Amino acid sequence: MTDGGIFTPRAAFFDFDMTVADTAAAVVTAMNTFAREKGLRGIGLDDLMNAIGLTMEESWVRYWGRCEPDWPDSYRSRFKDLELSGFRPFPDAIPVLRRLRGEGIRTAIVTNRWLAAEAAEAAGMGGLFDAVVGYEEVGRHKPDPEPVLKAAELLDVAPGEAVMVGDSHVDMMSAVSAGARAIGVTTGGTVAEDLLRAGAWRVCGRLGEVPELMGLGGLGGVGGH
Repeated sequence: MTDGGIFTPRAAFFDFDMTVADTAAAVVTAMNTFAREKGLRGIGLDDLMNAIGLTMEESWVRYWGRCEPDWPDSYRSRFKDLELSGFRPFPDAIPVLRRLRGEGIRTAIVTNRWLAAEAAEAAGMGGLFDAVVGYEEVGRHKPDPEPVLKAAELLDVAPGEAVMVGDSHVDMMSAVSAGARAIGVTTGGTVAEDLLRAGAWRVCGRLGEVPELMGLGGLGGVGGH
């Protein structure tokens, strides 16, 4: 329902990396370990942020100009645990998810990440989502609408009854093309203007502002990050 710019959805979908979980440093560490083994240049946080929202394979093409067919399986088999060990929820994430679920709003992860359920577990959020839609669950990936439509199907809601919360333009584009509202958060380095240009309905500086946009009030003292 809507009321003066407030929208209370039946379901809320969340991107994972840099939306609900601070994963950047861990991903850079694991990627650079992989890069050294392959004789590739190291990457920094700026490289990672410039590839926010892309699939792993797409990001590697951006970093290194190519992605060999065996690289993804090699990376996941040898460096996945190193990556997962550094994942942490943003301070607002667990309170927000609990708040929404307490209000009867169903939740899902919608991400281009492989093994998204494992990533949520590693970040301490495994029990806070009713569905997980990651790379393996769909044939087309954000910014295509398919991941958002899949999440809506799994949670038995119409896309128009859902919001998609994410930190990149691909999250906004996927939501809008699926018929859901998009809420941008600037935690991943994408500036508010770019999120709005990509179709965001609202933009927040931190995840803790999301419940207020749904008419649920604030979180009462949960800090930013």
